[in-house]
Amino acid sequence: MKLRHRLFGWMILILLAGTGTALRAQQAPPPKSKLITAETVAADQKILAEIKDHNEIMTNLEYLSDMIGARLTGSANLTKASHWTQEKFTGYGLANVHLEPWTIAHAWTRGTARARIVSPAEHPLTIAAYGWSPATAGVVRGPVVYVKAENMEELDKYKGKLKGAIVITGEPAKLPDPNEPPQNPLLQPFRAPFIIPTPSGQPERANFGPEAMKFRQARTDMFKAEGVAATLTDSGKPHGLLNMTGVGGRDFVIGPYPSAFITSENYSLLWRLMKRGPVEIEIEMTPSFSEKPVEVYNTVAEIKGSEKPDEVVILGAHLDSWDLGTGSTDNGTGSMVVLEAARALEKLGLKPKRTIRFVLFTGEEEGLVGSHVYVDAHKAELGKISAALIHDTGTGRVLSIGLMANYQDREAMDQVMAPLRDLGVLEMSERSLGGSDHASFNAAGVPGFFGIQDPAEYGKTHHSQSDTFDKAHADDLVQGAQVLAVWAYNVAELPEMLPRKPAEPDAAPAPAH
Repeated sequence: MKLRHRLFGWMILILLAGTGTALRAQQAPPPKSKLITAETVAADQKILAEIKDHNEIMTNLEYLSDMIGARLTGSANLTKASHWTQEKFTGYGLANVHLEPWTIAHAWTRGTARARIVSPAEHPLTIAAYGWSPATAGVVRGPVVYVKAENMEELDKYKGKLKGAIVITGEPAKLPDPNEPPQNPLLQPFRAPFIIPTPSGQPERANFGPEAMKFRQARTDMFKAEGVAATLTDSGKPHGLLNMTGVGGRDFVIGPYPSAFITSENYSLLWRLMKRGPVEIEIEMTPSFSEKPVEVYNTVAEIKGSEKPDEVVILGAHLDSWDLGTGSTDNGTGSMVVLEAARALEKLGLKPKRTIRFVLFTGEEEGLVGSHVYVDAHKAELGKISAALIHDTGTGRVLSIGLMANYQDREAMDQVMAPLRDLGVLEMSERSLGGSDHASFNAAGVPGFFGIQDPAEYGKTHHSQSDTFDKAHADDLVQGAQVLAVWAYNVAELPEMLPRKPAEPDAAPAPAH
């Protein structure tokens, strides 16, 4: 009965979304001109058939997941994956295949992590160090202290009280009711709040205003000055799943103090015990850092334009991952969808008017660093990049493409996407969100679009030990590759480049999703 209720709820959400988009479509003015020709539509059908009948997505994803594995930025695995994707693009016959290097200050190796409650009763704890967290000073033992502070006045009350403490800063995360229907991403609010786990407490709603950022930095500085032994964060996931992000920031520096994620079940246990009285924890983490800077790469390949080769359409995804699982759905899926789009377009020999460039970014998980570096390195040609489309929300099928406030492109994009209606792709969504590599392009004035996908349990696999090959949905990834390939070809065939909004000077990309 519960399963039927959930399915019925999802159907209602889809119907509501479809009704809303249909109403908006009726209200939209008719297009001023037909931008997609009959020849382009015929080519689209060939693209759809080639990917449906001959794709290599799952073969490639299985190799990336199982034979290479997790691809932490700066790791040997990521370097191996970058060279492997370079070889795959070359084998598929792409042009100008190369690696674009950039450097991080420190590579980080996870090491081991273990913890247990030692009093008032002994309980084992499941933890994982934050990326770029330093090690503990051997096995350390300390009291758990809840720092409840939302401003400097409240924070000052804890001065002199935190040396050697295991610090938390939030109540247990409230997890979604498993009996509720899954959220429909098309109905999420414009600029939906982005949830981030912080290295000193439970996941928090992101607030990137100057005052909030100033307070978080002051809290970090105080914890370091006080000499906390470690901080623990609720993973905010069910069924013993961990979460992951980094404390080294976009500069890949060593974190200020040992920080770890803990399962929601363990965090709730801590909370219940603390209501009864003092709680003491023993913890040991052994991460390590490279002594010297490490080189990492973005993988780039092209299909050269036949008429306007200096004008470019970009398809992208990020090849790096966190390392609790094998990075299959975040973002091996997107990377292999981009690789498949390249394979199919090259095999068909369609000769698009503009160059279609395929880029597998790295360093996305630490703050969109690879795409930021790419945009900075290609400043001279940004005026010739028509648009970029990024695939980065797991294995689910593409439901729509987010406009990302590029309202000037609405008419053209509706026509570009029209041949994708039979794949279940709705008209452009007005939803706008950050957290992936499209944001680096948008901040530089290049229209950056993002595939809005069926969640497909992404909230569970995302950054967790459950991010493995068996979670991939083959049919949905085939559809994703079809969407990306058709979109790229159709944009490359437009009479003119897509118009753009003014650049946003000094705009910093949002943290990685």
